[in-house]
Amino acid sequence: MARVAVRRVNEWDGPSMLKIYTPYTGTVLAPEGEPPELQSYVQRIDRYTYGLGWLLCEIDYQTAGFCHLSEDPRDPEDLFSVEFQLYVRRDLLRRGVGTALWSLMRDMLEMGNRRRVIARVQRENQDALAFFQAEGFVPLEGDPPVEDPNLVWVEYYLKPWNPTAAKPTKPYLVEAADYEAAREHAATLVNTEGL
Repeated sequence: MARVAVRRVNEWDGPSMLKIYTPYTGTVLAPEGEPPELQSYVQRIDRYTYGLGWLLCEIDYQTAGFCHLSEDPRDPEDLFSVEFQLYVRRDLLRRGVGTALWSLMRDMLEMGNRRRVIARVQRENQDALAFFQAEGFVPLEGDPPVEDPNLVWVEYYLKPWNPTAAKPTKPYLVEAADYEAAREHAATLVNTEGL
């Protein structure tokens, strides 16, 4: 039986993550036209992992996909609203990798008292649109952050553990026991049959 782990990212994951990310660059699915250099990508992981959150899914110690957060492009100063980006190895699509990553990220965001997540989806990518719809995302209200007829923007309203918190809790500061329980649950969502 294959071993599945869903966990926080560290800089040593950079090379395997960049291999997954590279095919997405140059498309509307990624914010960059070209793949970044490995060193700058590792620095990006170091800079954002602790403040916003990057997660990785592994199957038998091989990176299957990852997700991360960035500032909400409509209002970068709003600490309670973030943009979610998800990248899955193409040969592992429809195996629950994205669902597992979103499950853990959503749980960590709610533990950390964030309130809203937005995501961009290529209009022609019906599988991605179906994924976000199934996970409870709805069309973004108001003007999109980037006007592009090829993009659909969606949003998800979170259920923060403390809705009146003055500021969000960073992902690495959530309670270890809560994080571990959410991590173990996320791993059960990946279908490894036949791998």
